[in-house]
Amino acid sequence: MVTIRENLELIARQNQWAEAKKHCYYGLTEDFKGSLGSLGISVYTGKVRDVLMREHSAARAPTLLLVHSDRLTAFDRLITWIPYKGVILANLSAFWLKAASRVVPTHFIEQIDERTLLCKVAQPIKVEVVIRGYLAGSMLRGYLGGQRIFGGVTLPDGLRPYERLPTPVITPTTKAAAYEHDLEITPREVLERGLCPAKIWDRVTDDSHKLFAFGTELLAQKGWILVDTKYEFGLTPEGELLVIDEIHTPDSSRFWVSQTYRARTAEGLPPDMLDKERIRRWLLEQGYKGEGTVPEVPLANGLDLATTYLDVLETLLPQPALTMGVYGESTLLKSLQKID
Repeated sequence: MVTIRENLELIARQNQWAEAKKHCYYGLTEDFKGSLGSLGISVYTGKVRDVLMREHSAARAPTLLLVHSDRLTAFDRLITWIPYKGVILANLSAFWLKAASRVVPTHFIEQIDERTLLCKVAQPIKVEVVIRGYLAGSMLRGYLGGQRIFGGVTLPDGLRPYERLPTPVITPTTKAAAYEHDLEITPREVLERGLCPAKIWDRVTDDSHKLFAFGTELLAQKGWILVDTKYEFGLTPEGELLVIDEIHTPDSSRFWVSQTYRARTAEGLPPDMLDKERIRRWLLEQGYKGEGTVPEVPLANGLDLATTYLDVLETLLPQPALTMGVYGESTLLKSLQKID
């Protein structure tokens, strides 16, 4: 069977978005979603994943399916589709959620096909926990614009772009519906708005720092820097706090290459990046910040991102080269037998 890397090389030679899109999985069709209703299965379409959950009996703990599409988002907007991105992310998410369960409880049960994870059901807490270890991204842009308070924490003057922060800072955002803008808030506002009870929030922040330390250590072993990331949490019907969604993927985090970090930043250059920030930076160069018409991303940029994601996966999880069969509704119908 042809590997994903070989397919990406083929797409690069063809050099046409029309051909590349034949290798993309767009997510569940509206007709298929409608047919699931008769089976007692509800569907929520997120930015990247489709969430399927069956009506369940109180006698059994409910489970759900997370189906990873090839959608790419930035600035809370759908930007484009990246061939095989969902396959790579499903494997990365399974790796990290399983590994992180040694540190904090997660919702992961098992990966059941190349795009689908079986997970425990948990009621999401309507806060995204963004934790930052370096001055980068929107924090850097705000800092250069004169902002000094982030997430209720005051940063000192004189920090250089891409510099390590004195201590990791949590800058929460609201958890908006898919393709609506998340808004930055402070931990104090999380409590004042009733988004999370104080006792639960204390556990959320504690678990976030544990996860960030865990991810930082593991990635350092690979020669990478975990710059920042976001975590999401949910509560089971029994009150157990679980990490949900994805963690430490290049779709939800920033990674830099340790070996070249000091030399590049000393020259005033951005670090070598292994994440979605490459596409964000291209969009910003086009003057796009999330409003108006989305520019068409060049195919070379999309393939560069897909190859980078694949490099990250194969470095973290040495295994036989990823292959990709035909994925469609028949595959998903088989997976549906796994959810209660």
